[in-house]
Amino acid sequence: MTAVPPSRFRIPAPEMERIRILLGRDPNLTEEAVFSALWSEHCSYKSSRIHLRKFSSKGPRVLMGPGENAGVVRVTSRTGIAFKMESHNHPSYIEPFQGAATGVGGILRDIFAMGARPVALTNSLVFGSLRQPRQMTLFRRVVAGIAAYGNAIGVPTVGGEVWFDERYAKNILVNAFALGLVDEDGIMSAVPPPKPLLAVYLGNKTGRDGVSGAAMASRSFSGGDTDLRPQVQVADPFVGKKVMEATLLIIREGLAGAIQDMGAAGLTSSSVEMASKSSLGIEIDVDRVPLRDSSMEPWEILLSESQERMLLLVEESRVERILDIARDSQVSAAVVGRIIPEPVFRVRKGEAVFAEIPVPFLTEEAPLYDRPTRERAPSPSRPSLLHTPSEAGRHSIAELFHRLLDHPNGGAADWISRQFDFEVGTRTLLPPGHDVAVVDLREEERAVAISMAGFSHPLTRDPARGAMLLVAKCVTDLAAVGAWPVGMTDCLNFGNPERPETMSDFVQAVGGIADAARRLGIPVVSGNVSFYNETDGLSIPPTPILATCGLLSDRRSVVPGKTALAGLSLALVGSSKDLSLGGSYLDWILEDPEPGPVPLVDWETLGRLQPFMSVLLSGGRVRASRAIGRGGLLRTLLQLVSADQTLGAALSLSRLENPLQTFFSEAPGRILLAFEPDHARIVEQTALEFGVPCRTIGSTAPLLWNIRYQDREGRAKELSDSPEQLKRRYAASLAGQMEDLP
Repeated sequence: MTAVPPSRFRIPAPEMERIRILLGRDPNLTEEAVFSALWSEHCSYKSSRIHLRKFSSKGPRVLMGPGENAGVVRVTSRTGIAFKMESHNHPSYIEPFQGAATGVGGILRDIFAMGARPVALTNSLVFGSLRQPRQMTLFRRVVAGIAAYGNAIGVPTVGGEVWFDERYAKNILVNAFALGLVDEDGIMSAVPPPKPLLAVYLGNKTGRDGVSGAAMASRSFSGGDTDLRPQVQVADPFVGKKVMEATLLIIREGLAGAIQDMGAAGLTSSSVEMASKSSLGIEIDVDRVPLRDSSMEPWEILLSESQERMLLLVEESRVERILDIARDSQVSAAVVGRIIPEPVFRVRKGEAVFAEIPVPFLTEEAPLYDRPTRERAPSPSRPSLLHTPSEAGRHSIAELFHRLLDHPNGGAADWISRQFDFEVGTRTLLPPGHDVAVVDLREEERAVAISMAGFSHPLTRDPARGAMLLVAKCVTDLAAVGAWPVGMTDCLNFGNPERPETMSDFVQAVGGIADAARRLGIPVVSGNVSFYNETDGLSIPPTPILATCGLLSDRRSVVPGKTALAGLSLALVGSSKDLSLGGSYLDWILEDPEPGPVPLVDWETLGRLQPFMSVLLSGGRVRASRAIGRGGLLRTLLQLVSADQTLGAALSLSRLENPLQTFFSEAPGRILLAFEPDHARIVEQTALEFGVPCRTIGSTAPLLWNIRYQDREGRAKELSDSPEQLKRRYAASLAGQMEDLP
């Protein structure tokens, strides 16, 4: 047998050999480009597919699950929510503004491709230390890119989360989530009907930006990489708005048989995916593709990831109306191909054929790896703020709390949210600054809540248990506003899957998410995997980001996560069975060389928490409610009273076996409530009725931050501070760094 020629597109030698065997010949340049894109990790999920089967997408509300542009879940008698999350990590590190902006644009196209009008955006951002000038630049430009696209296209950015950690210095994470509303009888699919259809291109013209972007996102970085910026797409939110309105009009008029966003791998993936779903073939004529540069080669046209483009499969009788809509919308449109009966992907340039590949070779025959796994050996801890765990005992609770607040991870994210228009569309009921965002459905008095969780430290300690913790945190956040979880999406960010330790982390994390979602009856309806977040052999920690959507049956019962009222009673409800500090924010600060375990979730109590909160909130008994989150009880309490600069609290706690756990544990399934003292009895009775632990621990008070308790030996202890000074710390830890710079 003759030697297999080396790949011009970095296809591994064994895969090149398999391509040659499948075709019975060497692929030409265009065919090799097609294989490089569709067999890439980014498109084929070749390292993750077998493990993602653990997720269940079934449920009585699920209208569309994985395999579509986005998942869709029913939320009223006639309306569904379409939602999904995607990563844009590699592009955002290379060119932060455009990488982040195109991440937002891409996830919005996934939503309106389903026939849904986008009504909310959120994001999860992870960076290295802001003390590094490069990280400061990345952070500023990513936030600016998200704001530029979302604000211009008119979709509110209603929430999100941020984390700074040196382990992400060379591989930042930018994950974007979008949600839209769609009439149940107006849902669009990417699966075409079995009839003759033409392929219609709609949107921006094709250029060389983003060529081979999918392949770039499917490999690790190295210090020797040349400039990769040409492989990052360029965003145009104003054209994006035109494409969105044109697409939604086409769907409303019932003109398209199937629609696919031209995302990763551009025209290639969108055309092949739709052909594959129909068990048919497709022929594309690149001469008909609207171009910005007429000198582009066929393979460049096929692999370009120029933004704001859609591919529609349409009956011939409806093409003219679509072209009219495109002209009225001032976007490009053209018939670029057709569905053909033989299951082949054929690429023409006029009469010349540049590629002819059986569709199953690109999809069903794509590599599928069950990669080896090996559990990670415990790594020695790095120097920490508190050099040994024993030093934690030599620092007061107040000092530890100050340390948490003084780090950007413990402070307010207001600097970020100020860049975003979170009120456009006037549906936002709970804006940024709360643990969940709440969006008004304007139908049947219902609303949708969105919770995100992505702290990696619990998964570094224990990938399976840490992943369960993230699911439980999302559900607790939703319960705090009385929302029932109805669906979940994920963005699974990991390092190089060819490393057995990374693959072990991934397999355990997927298993943990799947197990937790199944216990709680939450379908996983969409998602994304981002591998190869690695530079020079150093991978990021396991970092799955979860977004869970919840349904509120009555939007009028929504309560905020903060209050300005003094004299309210404070109660802590939920489970306190396991308040371990392993994987907590305090644990991250201490970097304990002998880590404690990640808390076990009390599933039974967590299951009772939501119906308890729903009944309590519907009765109007609570003024403010917040899940115990990052930093534990003390930070959550500070956030709860943050609506007034001078408001504080007075707590009185009984003997504490472990004050550190009481004040800093982030074990989920616990909520802090603020309510009128007259309602104390009904709160306690409702908790008793639902079997939810509940204890009153204090009250809100002006100009006071006083916490009294007894230690294990019964000695009286007291924490006193100024609420104003604490809030200044909280507000300044991130904003101060950003505003001090020119």
